Amino acid sequence: MKRHRLSGEPPVFHLVTAARAPEWEVDADADVAEDDGPALDGARVTLALRGDRGALEGLFRSHLRRVHRRVCRLMGPHPEVDDIVQDCFLTAFESLAKLSEPRAFSGWLMRIATFKVHRRLRRARMLRRLGFVPASDALAASHAAISPLLSPAQSAEARAVYALLDRQPADARVAFLLRHLEGLTVPEVARQTGLSERTVKRKVAMVATALAGTVELDSGVVPS
Repeated sequence: MKRHRLSGEPPVFHLVTAARAPEWEVDADADVAEDDGPALDGARVTLALRGDRGALEGLFRSHLRRVHRRVCRLMGPHPEVDDIVQDCFLTAFESLAKLSEPRAFSGWLMRIATFKVHRRLRRARMLRRLGFVPASDALAASHAAISPLLSPAQSAEARAVYALLDRQPADARVAFLLRHLEGLTVPEVARQTGLSERTVKRKVAMVATALAGTVELDSGVVPS
């Protein structure tokens, strides 16, 4: 059986190469800013709550790439990635008044993204079990673009790994990928998922055991 390597550094694990490729995350020609930091986030949230649409645009531009990367890595090659990203921002902007600490916008937004993916994965898994996923949907997902930077063989390997992950419970899959692909610590995964640290460790270990012999984990993951 072919083993796929899960590593934090490309190109030895092609899934990571795919997930980090700019063409998969966001259009390489898009005018997108990077994360501007908590101070500016806080100022923009405050202005946005006063009706400043420019502040909302600034928050969107600042965090688009990061949110898109998170959704891509957790979902894998899937035609609904862009819709999920858009939904993340809509939910965040509609709920800004619920954010008690404006400077914490970035972490709060990423938790929203994690929740959206988890809910989508859980629903998709339930529908698959019930036989309600149309063949056309599965075909569209299997042909969703990963990155033009990858060879056909690398793209096929990335899809193969995500196909294995599709068999895992949504919460376990998300915890596993946050830990081993995003490189978050166990406490960070717990904060992003709302699980206890003990449960995170159990879920991550469960997926690692299920993939043993098929996916080779990188020993250089960020320690907890």
